[in-house]
Amino acid sequence: MKKTSCLSYASGFGGLLLAFISIAPFGYVLVSSFLPSGGLAFEAYYDVFLGSPQYLLRFWKSMGLCLGIVAGQLAVSVLAGYGFAKCPFKGRDTLLFVLMILMVLPLQVTLAPNYIMLDKLGLLDSYWSLLLPSVFAPLGAFILTQSFKSVSDAIIDAAKLDGCGLPRLLAKVVLPMNASGLVCVALLSFLDGWNMVEQPIAYLKDFQRYPIAVALAYVPPSDPTLQLVCCVLVALPPLFLFTYFNRELVEGIVLAEMK
Repeated sequence: MKKTSCLSYASGFGGLLLAFISIAPFGYVLVSSFLPSGGLAFEAYYDVFLGSPQYLLRFWKSMGLCLGIVAGQLAVSVLAGYGFAKCPFKGRDTLLFVLMILMVLPLQVTLAPNYIMLDKLGLLDSYWSLLLPSVFAPLGAFILTQSFKSVSDAIIDAAKLDGCGLPRLLAKVVLPMNASGLVCVALLSFLDGWNMVEQPIAYLKDFQRYPIAVALAYVPPSDPTLQLVCCVLVALPPLFLFTYFNRELVEGIVLAEMK
């Protein structure tokens, strides 16, 4: 009993320490953005949110890019996931294994091949160079493949007997039963797009097209408070999404791991 109690205290202390180490940098940024010189001040927040349009304009451009990535990856992942999970065909397991291999490849390995393909397609220095590779990222297809396996074949057969075609089958049966998997893919694809750094630097030449995560490095270093406020601005969407959809994210990941 005493040993179990000691382990519980140790686990609790370890959890608190890990939480503190994780939260401390953001807490420092948040507090320092309001206290630039020891006193409460809001000038930098006014400059970023109201005084100058350049920050919010880049913010909404990045938001639009990420929403496009989410929509495209959901469409591709739903069709690919349903095909791998419920449509037997020759070579399916081999293709799924290749998909898993591609999923674990480092981003830096794919930068050069993607650059060559985008150059031949004439898409460099445009938002398409960021959108298309992200839309066809393999992680979403893998998660939904595992998630769709939870749908009973008997349910799908019954829906087909009732006259459901593929679009109606997906919209009325499969997707509602896998809402957590869809939210998980949407969140992960949004965060991946929101935090991309290497791709814009490699594929874009025009600074005005850089998303906010990259442009943050170009905030004037002479005003550190302004840099901190921009950090807060960049952190707001991920914090909101993770807080609001935390349960669905965890359920989607757990469901994918169980299959």
